[in-house]
Amino acid sequence: MSEPNLYRLERPDEQTLPVIVDVPHAGDWVPEDVRSEMVIGDKVLRRDLDLYVDQFWESAPELGATLMVSNVSRYVVDLNRAEDDVSPKTVKGGKSIDEDGYYQDRGVVWRTTTAKTPVMSEPMTKKAFNKRLDRFYHPYHKALRKEIDRIRSEFGFCVLFDGHSMPSMGRKGHSDPGRKRAEIVPGDVEGKSCDRTLRWLVEEHFRDAGFSVRSNEPYKGGWITRHYGEPERGVHAIQLEVRRDLYMNEKTFRVRRDGLRRLADVCTELLPKCGNLDEKAMRPPRGTRY
Repeated sequence: MSEPNLYRLERPDEQTLPVIVDVPHAGDWVPEDVRSEMVIGDKVLRRDLDLYVDQFWESAPELGATLMVSNVSRYVVDLNRAEDDVSPKTVKGGKSIDEDGYYQDRGVVWRTTTAKTPVMSEPMTKKAFNKRLDRFYHPYHKALRKEIDRIRSEFGFCVLFDGHSMPSMGRKGHSDPGRKRAEIVPGDVEGKSCDRTLRWLVEEHFRDAGFSVRSNEPYKGGWITRHYGEPERGVHAIQLEVRRDLYMNEKTFRVRRDGLRRLADVCTELLPKCGNLDEKAMRPPRGTRY
C-alpha cells in the first residue's frame, strides 16, 4: 500500500497576496509501521489534533494566497517543534534541554499526550528517530521554507499565518488549567515574530466579527512562529489559535457546521486585508541579505 502525500501545497493560479497559511496539526494519518509502535487508543489519537482547522482556510488559493496542510498526525511527528526537542525517555541517548519553547516529552515526537497518557511503550533508538524526521519532518519544512522564500522574493515580504485550534478550557498540564479561554488567540511571541500592524489587523478583524480575542495568552506562538518569524528580514509570522467549542464537540469530535462556516467566512475575509498592509513597515531594510 503506497503512502499518501505527507502534505498538500496549494498555490493560487496567480499569487496576488504575499500570504501563506500553514496548518501543521489537522492531519490524522498514522502509517501502519508507526502505529504498531504506539500504545494509545484510536479515540485518544484525535484528542490533541487540530481537527478541521484546514477547512477554515480552504479559500486561500482562490483569494491569491498559498495554503499548506500536513496530512500526518502530530503523534507521528510534531511539525511545530524543534528537531532537537526530545528527552532521554523519548530517544535513547537524547539530552534534556531546559529552555523556553522546549516540551521534551511532547516534543518533536510525543512520548505522552497532554493528559499524560503514554504514546510510546519504550524510547526510540537514535537511528529510528532520525529516520522518522527524514521521512516526515524535514520534507514539510523544506517545502515551507522554499515557499516563504518564493513569496518574499516576489513581494519583498511574506506573511505566514500558522493555523491551530485549542481546547476551550485549560487542561491539567497547561499553563492555565481550568480557565476559560478567549475564542481567538493570536500569538506573535510578544511582538517578536511580526510587525505589530499585522497583529493589530488580526485582533481588530476578529473582534469586529464578534469574537473575544486575547493575544499571546495562553499561547504566544510555537516553534514555527518563532523559527520563521523574522520581521527584520521581511517574514512576518503569527500563530492563530481558535477555540474548539466554536466549531466542534470537544468530547465526540463531531463538527458543528454552522460554527465552522462562520469561522471559514471570517478567515476568508481576513486574507485580502493583508494586501493593504503598509509595505514600508513589512519590507526589510534595503541591503538585507536573505
